[in-house]
Amino acid sequence: MAAGDGHVPDWRDAAAYEPLLAGDRSLFAWEWLRRNPGYRAAVTEVGEAPQNWGLHDFLRPEVTVPEARPIWRAEVDPFVLPVEAVPSKGGDAFSPEPFADMTNVVTGGDGREYLLISDGFRAIRIDVLAGSVMGGPAELRYRIQGLAAAERPTLTLRRLLALWRAGRFCRSLHPREARARRWLLMLRAHDALSAGADQREIATALLSPRAGRPRWRTEVPSIRSRVQRLVRSACAMEAGGFWDLLAGGS
Repeated sequence: MAAGDGHVPDWRDAAAYEPLLAGDRSLFAWEWLRRNPGYRAAVTEVGEAPQNWGLHDFLRPEVTVPEARPIWRAEVDPFVLPVEAVPSKGGDAFSPEPFADMTNVVTGGDGREYLLISDGFRAIRIDVLAGSVMGGPAELRYRIQGLAAAERPTLTLRRLLALWRAGRFCRSLHPREARARRWLLMLRAHDALSAGADQREIATALLSPRAGRPRWRTEVPSIRSRVQRLVRSACAMEAGGFWDLLAGGS
């Protein structure tokens, strides 16, 4: 997607990308999806289904951090916590009401509720497979199975419990992504390529002004190697590698 069309910032403007550094990996995945020409066309196409793009509902491609609230499907996001909800008979119950300003919900055609609780940077995803949490406090019964498969939804459960106790997201359970700056450079490199920039321009703006020298390829070969790796990584992400972000990889 070409830069400067209102959806993607000028790739040279580092400040325009900076908010994403505080976002979780689900938002980095969203940044790649919203750049996808097929997705952009699907949003306006009659009959196109959001599940074809790993979402429960379409999100406009111009929406970004901190306004973006992509509700990813469990098929692509292993951090989704599946629950059953039954009417509460006591005080040990969950209600999204205290977090109403952070909660988005999509009700599927099967009547199930798909919740996203997000402050714009960190998120908790819950699938209500039976019952409802929107009609009042409900007792949650967690549908976590397996060993390796249980690790990610169990982390989401810990995050939910911390939010329920404190009324805010727990920083230690939502640490900043260690590779966020690298992912951000990939996005900027992708946007630069889409805008027609060559590797020398990308290296000069994103890596080092030394790449602006006439003989940069021989004088600073390490920068040449770095920009080549960066461009390859950006192309791999564009080709679908960003789905690994949701799975906890990359």
